[in-house]
Amino acid sequence: MAVDPYAPCPCGSGKKLKFCCSDLVADIEKISKLVAGDQPHAALKHVAHLLEKEPNRTSLLDMRAMLELSVDEMDAAEKTIRHFLQIDPENPSAHAQAAVLAAMRDEVEQAVAKLQDALERTDNAMPQRVFEAIGAVGHALLLAGDIVAARAHLTLYAGVAPAGDTRGMDLLVRLNLQSGLPLLLRDNLQLQEPPSQFANANKAAFNEGNRLARRGLWRRAEAEFQKLLNEANPQPPVVYNLALVQGWLGDDARFAVGMHRYARLNIPFDDAVEAEALAQLVDPSLEEPQLASVRLVYPLANEDAAAERLASDKRIERYELDPESLDEDEVTRPRSTHLLLDRPVPPSGVDLALEDAPSILAFLSVYGKRTDREAQLMVTTDQGKQFDEVQSLIREILGDAIGEEVQVHSIGERLLSEEALSWRWRLPNDTPLEHRRELLRQRRRRAIFEDWAATPLAGLGGLSAREAAGRPELRIPLAAAVVIVEQAASDPNERAMFQELREQLGLPRQPAINPENLDFDRLPLIRIPRLDLTNLPMDRLLRLFHRAGLSGAGLAMLALAQEIVSRDTSSVEIGAVFRYLIRAEPDPDQALNWIARAKHWAEQSNRKTGEWALLELEVQIERGDPAGVQNVFDEIRANHMNEPGVAEAIFQLLHSSGLLQHPGGPDAGPIPAPGAASQPAGRLWTPDQATSSPSAPAGGKQPVIWTP
Repeated sequence: MAVDPYAPCPCGSGKKLKFCCSDLVADIEKISKLVAGDQPHAALKHVAHLLEKEPNRTSLLDMRAMLELSVDEMDAAEKTIRHFLQIDPENPSAHAQAAVLAAMRDEVEQAVAKLQDALERTDNAMPQRVFEAIGAVGHALLLAGDIVAARAHLTLYAGVAPAGDTRGMDLLVRLNLQSGLPLLLRDNLQLQEPPSQFANANKAAFNEGNRLARRGLWRRAEAEFQKLLNEANPQPPVVYNLALVQGWLGDDARFAVGMHRYARLNIPFDDAVEAEALAQLVDPSLEEPQLASVRLVYPLANEDAAAERLASDKRIERYELDPESLDEDEVTRPRSTHLLLDRPVPPSGVDLALEDAPSILAFLSVYGKRTDREAQLMVTTDQGKQFDEVQSLIREILGDAIGEEVQVHSIGERLLSEEALSWRWRLPNDTPLEHRRELLRQRRRRAIFEDWAATPLAGLGGLSAREAAGRPELRIPLAAAVVIVEQAASDPNERAMFQELREQLGLPRQPAINPENLDFDRLPLIRIPRLDLTNLPMDRLLRLFHRAGLSGAGLAMLALAQEIVSRDTSSVEIGAVFRYLIRAEPDPDQALNWIARAKHWAEQSNRKTGEWALLELEVQIERGDPAGVQNVFDEIRANHMNEPGVAEAIFQLLHSSGLLQHPGGPDAGPIPAPGAASQPAGRLWTPDQATSSPSAPAGGKQPVIWTP
């Protein structure tokens, strides 16, 4: 593997290899070949041999540190990096190596500081090691749960990455789509421009702070904004930008303090509410009330009597345990597992009223006698308002089959506010799908208006939303608390419900947003559903849809998608829009309507329709409609079998749904389609879908630290 003599020298000098360490070209090429051949230890040995002759050669020290880090020899790497810094204390690569080492040791605060040391010593030509350190520190911040700083570092990485390196952006997108992060933390937080009333000198200093921040020099930018901060009369953009760069430096506490402060200034109501919501989400000083989950252990005095009573009581249901739910050290499976309900399951759910729907109070596991312990019953539940009811029901149902002594073990905690918005119930099996949806809507409304609104919240000083209503000093924090709940909604019909909630809490309704003269690049994702979309041009709608898709902003995507497909789109590529509408639609019948419209669009624009027939087949299988499945299958066989990937997709779909048995038997495991890469369960091949994730590590093993 030839080494480019005009590539930047690994010593971090910023010069080309030919004009810096040209005498090492052959050795660097040999080391590169050893690394490419998966022989890092041999490469390390060769570098050590060279260093015996020139112990202070920075190029060799850089390669040695890099190799030692790659094989997890962190103590050796620390020694090498310390020597590297002594020899050349202004070398950005040496500081970058120190940042990677700190990141690998989970010393995140030090990693951020050392990366700033490296960036502050970097000119316009960024050394490879500094670039690698940005990604490594960003990934370490992500693992540590510091989302604000992690996003900033990964965004910086994506911005300076060479063409073809999409790892930073891939990780950001996966974070947005898979982590369940609040939408406010998935949006890109942008620096504000200087206040119009600033004097020229202050405006120049403010712009310099922004320039430094955009280069990733957040520590220096912080110093610039700090000098501009007038404590007696703070300017909102200064407070905001200062808080932002502090957050990007990994200081959640000061980020939250700054956002709280910004929300109290004379700024637009929406800006204040969203800043306060951000602060409430990340503020480490806010300790939300917790709900303990516990395990009650009862000795079984009579196993047979216990089994008989559990089987005969209508408030107990047999529940098949998922093997994945067993603890790693739990080698003995329970004899039986059950659900404890607050009432028997009604005979039918056809006209079931919400108040008659049984709730699941606890999970029961029965263990037989072992040599090291007696037979016992384990009850897993929450230590909330129904805790006493659970214990009373257990005694009532099992009576003298259990002993008097009970052990209580804490197994974890959950946020009380999250518990208020979740529930566990057991609906009768014959409950119609549409009625299930109606019950779900009713239960969701009760959870928000009654359960959540009565739950104490740290952002409101321990008061509930109902208690905080009408207090002027809590108006912004209360509105922020509502936004935090609302931004997790996935049903656009819930917007009216949250508007009603605001009215009940004495808060202003959210007005529609006129897009005229709007800076769309700065429009927060959370506001897109409020946009009047009717007069927006198609290219703007598609750009907003793409942006919302990258951040997983479901409500925004739905609003935009519905507006897009309502127009004449025969000349526009909107396949991704239809795919989203179909995938996001919970009602299979409505999903079929979207598929029909997608087929019509494809026919009108002379595009192949096989993809939409495949999606229709998937939906018909979900509906359990044999005639519908057969009709779509016949259509595909007659019209689409020659389209690329269709045969493989049908094979995968029929096999994953159990309609096609594996030739080796039901336990032989999944079988890939002939000539096609295996797809994850529940995913259907589409023509523009990649066969593998470009960011997935080889062999499926996650590295300890993410580096380019």
